[in-house]
Amino acid sequence: MARSIIRFQKKTFLFGFLVFFFISLDTFAQKVSQTYYATLAEGVKLYKSPNKLENPLATIIYGAKVTSGNSDADKLEIADNPILENGIRTYWIKVSYNNIQGYVIRDNFSPVKPPAEHTDKLSDWAKQVSKPTTKWETGKIAESLSESENNNYFSRQLFENGMLLTITSGYDVNSSETLQIPYTNVFAIYNLIRNIGSFKSIFRLNTLLQNGTTRFKDAEGNEYKWNVSYQAEGENEESVLKSVEITWNNGVNNTLKISSLGDDTIIFYENTL
Repeated sequence: MARSIIRFQKKTFLFGFLVFFFISLDTFAQKVSQTYYATLAEGVKLYKSPNKLENPLATIIYGAKVTSGNSDADKLEIADNPILENGIRTYWIKVSYNNIQGYVIRDNFSPVKPPAEHTDKLSDWAKQVSKPTTKWETGKIAESLSESENNNYFSRQLFENGMLLTITSGYDVNSSETLQIPYTNVFAIYNLIRNIGSFKSIFRLNTLLQNGTTRFKDAEGNEYKWNVSYQAEGENEESVLKSVEITWNNGVNNTLKISSLGDDTIIFYENTL
């Protein structure tokens, strides 16, 4: 009888400890802060309260880190502070920057590190953001159309943060790069890749994300066609940026597209003869 009571007491103690342990873990997880990076080349303003009319406390430089809380109160505060930025509905979030607490616009930040200076390609940026978890996987896309033509090949690599990079080359496709980034949105990634060297001059042609199709010409007379798509979401039919596609010809045909896929964002760049 005494042994049964002791075993019962031990089980009760162990159960109580485990319950306390997991509750503590859950509480800790809710309090763990998240890291974000400023995505605007001109920097992002930090305000004392969620109000753009007041004087900013500081300017958070491009690529600088901020931390944001992850508690239920923090999430509720985000939901209660919507704002229209460049015609897109986004939210204020409370962050800490250089020991200064204040408010910033959420979509001017990303959990992904922005490209470093002089970054020229998507693949260069991917290597800066995260470490690969696998070696390059290579394969053949399709057989050649004739003996005189080259086959089409692909290479792909998975990264620690869940990104997937795929590079293709061959006869049908001169070259292409596709980067899938988890848990991001099109607007934040759009701000990031504007700073990749091979795309900078293109994004300077159009600083607005106007819905529909618009056309622009560069100094050499090459035409660039922009297709921007928004989609209404939620009970209030909020407009969310779903894709930005740019096509142009400067001796070769080029396509650059940023689009959403569930909770991920896909960046696709291709040039063909």
